[in-house]
This record gives sequence, structure tokens and C-alpha cells, in this order.
Amino acid sequence: MSQPRILLCGDVVGRLDQLFKRVAAVNTANGPFDALFCVGQFFPLDEHGVSQVREYIDGAKEIPLPTYFTGNYGEEALQLLAPAKDRGLVSEPVVVSKNLFWLRGSGVVFVHELRIAFLSGKSDALAYEDAKLAADVGAFHQDDVDALRALADDSQVIDLFLTNDWPQGVLSGSKGEIPSENVSGNPVIAELAAELRPRYHVAGSEGVFFTREPYTNQGVPHVTRFVALGVVGNDKKQKYLHALSPTPASKLSSEELAVTPPNSTLSPYENRPSSKKRPLSEMTPSSQSEGQFWRYDTSDAKKTKRVEGACFDFVTKGSCARGDRCKFKHTFENGVLIPKRSCYDFITKGSCERGSECRYLHSSDENASSAAADNEQQLPPGSCFNFFKKGSCEKGDDCRFSHSLERKQQECWFCLASPNVETHLVASVGDHCYVALAKGPLMDKHMLIVPIEHTPSAVCVSREVEKELEMYKDSLRKFFESQGSSIIIFERYINIRAGTHAHVQVVPVSSSAAASCREAFDAAASELGFSFIIMRRSQSNDLRRLLDRVNYFVVELPDGTTLAHPCAAGEKMPMQFGREVLAGLLGTPEKTDWKACKLTKDEETKLVEDFKQQFQAFDPMQYP
Repeated sequence: MSQPRILLCGDVVGRLDQLFKRVAAVNTANGPFDALFCVGQFFPLDEHGVSQVREYIDGAKEIPLPTYFTGNYGEEALQLLAPAKDRGLVSEPVVVSKNLFWLRGSGVVFVHELRIAFLSGKSDALAYEDAKLAADVGAFHQDDVDALRALADDSQVIDLFLTNDWPQGVLSGSKGEIPSENVSGNPVIAELAAELRPRYHVAGSEGVFFTREPYTNQGVPHVTRFVALGVVGNDKKQKYLHALSPTPASKLSSEELAVTPPNSTLSPYENRPSSKKRPLSEMTPSSQSEGQFWRYDTSDAKKTKRVEGACFDFVTKGSCARGDRCKFKHTFENGVLIPKRSCYDFITKGSCERGSECRYLHSSDENASSAAADNEQQLPPGSCFNFFKKGSCEKGDDCRFSHSLERKQQECWFCLASPNVETHLVASVGDHCYVALAKGPLMDKHMLIVPIEHTPSAVCVSREVEKELEMYKDSLRKFFESQGSSIIIFERYINIRAGTHAHVQVVPVSSSAAASCREAFDAAASELGFSFIIMRRSQSNDLRRLLDRVNYFVVELPDGTTLAHPCAAGEKMPMQFGREVLAGLLGTPEKTDWKACKLTKDEETKLVEDFKQQFQAFDPMQYP
């Protein structure tokens, strides 16, 4: 049986000359190898390495093996990847140049019959629920994580799982020699590793080479081997290149998959509390985590600006719903409250790699915090903070951020005047609202009702807009009733840094699904630890008062019941909550992630044209 032969590499940090010289030598002496997979930071640490990377991207220098990377962050990463950003499907490797492929976002790819799951980007708590910020800094987003979680129940075995960061707690239960360096880890990645149960988990970012004893997994016969790799060109002689020749699981018998080496241990995540559905702040590593720590330099020079084990919610929002029950810190060592809008890295580590480009506060001064908050409310996404705050930026044309003060509407997906809006999705336009096909729809007639004016939520629209929005809802109800279906209408509002544009989702369901939808939403809410407030359609004024000025989820059921949940301060709720519930209700859990359901423009156009023809008789904009 022919087995693929692959090479694994840790953080490249732009040192492509050194990497590919070594790869070529190994390939000549011990090859041929089929592919190279790089985890950790692929792009340079500073501007000095950019020209070297550009030579390979431009084709001036050759890459000896098909090379795949997940670390889309580092110096000039956004600019170097810009030409490749829109190439190919989300689920496929993006061709950056000949023999160089970017594993973007998250997903599963097949390379020489190996089934490879990946999570691209670094861990950045501030970007976890902010897609725009995540894209700007090369971090993974909540949607990327949810897309991988959807694979947890898949019967196909994952051969390799590639992440840039280590999973938190992986050293727990290990009887071998563990790295002497202080290593940290990410709890979200630990949860994914526990759910996906790959045969190999490969990570970088800690600068050390480490192979853990195999560990067993609950519910599957095979073991997992964790491999961590060093940095290319490191001066500590940490191994950064590692060879594997794994037979794809699809080619192995059940007996071969179930072979358990004698040095195997229990899973390091076996007794770990599940992070699924928990707020991100509760998934933050603490000094109490078994086997892993976030460790910071506690030298006197930095004590005034460092708080080990700080509460993420309190630092970034100025409040924490857990209050006195929170096990993380809300004050500096001298008892002074941590200012709202503080930079989490700066507060906890004493430094921030974004420097002057960071939009969060690098000071313990409360007044400066208020000023930063005021500025941020007006700062359009992608803008240069220095230019916006001071009126100038010393980097001039070399600055990677915008020096324009255009409002965020210019980049909004839903504003009809925006160059980013996809007008071929629009099916009906009124005076104040329009109806469009949802991007990555759950089914063919999954529609959105969107206010034309850039408004953050349906609760804060004017009465005129609300009246037209309700008119569209009634028309869609009648239309789907004529086709033997009911509709579920929901909205998830969350105030994010990149700004929001209200959009109400309308999903047709069968009569059987309509009968059980209340139970499905109640069960999902219970899993997250809350219960809905029940209202009727006639209580719209009460609903406005209930949801005013808070993040919320609201769903209108076919029987006229409205379920509402106003989120408490600091409460985290999955952005895709409504879609997740409906995907399960409809028996299509694989459609939880809208990106996994993306259609071609031709397919979308045809669905919209078909809908327009059928909806014409019910469209309130087609008759007086």
C-alpha cells in the first residue's frame, strides 16, 4: 500500500530561504515527500523579512514541495495575501503562488487521501466574536470554530488536525519529559481536539519541539498523537521539521485503527469541563488550569500595568456578569479598578505587539479610557487610530490602515449604497426595507428582511420602518402558507466593533417542524443556561422596551408566540444560535455554518429569480 510522505514545520516567521533549503536537502536525501504543512506564524516578525517572502509569492524563487500554511498573520500578511484573498472556495486551499497554498478559515481538505482538518489564524480573544477584526489581525473567529464543531459527529476519521496554537492542558497526564519552557495553550483548541479526536494534532507557536505519548479518546478506537514544532532558524536547536508517513484512515481496517501503543495515556481532556456553548471569558486560561498556565514576567518594571489572571469581560467591557463570583481579577494589584476598553495584552502582559496601531487603551488612566471609548464609537472599521485621533500618522502612505473618515456604511454588506452589497440577492425593495436571499441559505427560500437605512437592530428602527418590516413579514407568511409551509422569523443582535446592520431572517419550515420548534428553542436555551421571555405579536411596544440598548435574540414562532432573550451584561451567546437550532430542527446540522452552504453567483441569481416570480402576487410592493 502506497503511503503519503509528508513534512511538518513549525513557525516559519518569513524565513523561507532557510526553510526551503532544508526541505530540498531532506527531500533529496530521504524523499521524495508529497507535501509540507506549516503551522504557527508563517509570515515575518518584522519588515526585514517581507522581501524574501514576496520573492516566493511572485514566483522569482521556486518552492520545492507543495506547501500548505495556516498562520495568516505576521508582518505584511494582509498585503501579501491580498491578491489571493478572493480565489477559490472557502473549503478549498487557496492558491497563493505555485506550490504555496493557504488553508483559510477552517475546514477539512484531502491531500493524498489524508483527511486534514485545520483552524487557521492565531488566538486573539478580542477578535473571537468580531469577524472584521479577526480578518485584520489574522485570528480565528467564532464561526471558524463552530464550523469545525459541526464535524464532531462525522463518522470519518480525521488524520491530521492543524492549529497554530497549542491546546490548553495537553501536558496533563503525560509521563514523559515535558518542555522546560513555560508553555501556554488555548482552551478553545483543546475543546476542538477533544471533539474532533484526530489521529495527529500538529501545532506551533510555543517555539519548542515536543511529541506527547499517544492518548486514547472517548467513543473512538484510535489514539491521538500530539506533535509540536519549533521555529525555523531558532538558536535553541529546537527541531522545526518533522517527517511523517501516515496511512490514511480510510485505507485502514478497524483493527488497524484500534491498535493502542503500550505507552498510551488517557486523554488529557477527559475530565475537562466542556467549553462548548460557554462564554469566551469563561474559556480563558487561568493560573488554576491543570498542567498549563498563562505565565507572565512579574518584574517590578511592569507591575503597574500587569494583572495576572485578569477578567477578560471586565477588562474589555468594564463589567462582568459573574460579579464577586468571578475567579478572575477586576483590579490592579493596588486595588484600583482596571479601566474599561483596556488592551487585554497590555494589561496582562505589559506589552502589545500592535503598538500604536492598537485601538484599545494602553494606560491605567480612567479618563484616557473614557476618551478612547468616545473615539472608538466614531472610528470606522479599518481606519488608522492615530490618524483618526490625532489627525496625522507618521507612517503616511506606508500605513496599512485607512486615513479616510468615511462611515462604516461604505463597507457594510447590507447597505444598498455600499460597493460591497450583492444586489443580485435582492428580491423586493420597498420604501424603507428590502427582501433578499440569505447568503449561504439553510434552504432555497431562506430570506432576509433588511432596513435600507444603516440601523443596528430591528428594535431601534423608526415606526415607519417597523410598519413596512411587519408588512413584509405578513406577506411572507401568506406566501409560504400558500405553499404549505410555516415560517420562523428570528434576529440575533450583538453590538460589535465592526458595526452591525439589522437583518431579520425568515425561514420556511414544514408543519411537523413548526410543531416542535418551540421545544427545540427552549432546549437550546436551557443548554446555554437561560430561559426565554414569552410574548405575543401584539406586544411589540413591550418587546421594544425589553430589548432596548442590550444584545438580544428574538424569534417569532408560527403559532404567534415570540420568544425573547435580552442578554445580561457580559453574557456571550453564539452568533449563529438561531441558525444552529433550525439546522438541527430541519435535520441538516451540517448547515449550521453559512459559509459551508455558500452558492455560486449563478445559483443565487436563479434562486432569487424563481422566488420573485412566485412571490410577485404577495409582494406588497407590486400592488397598491
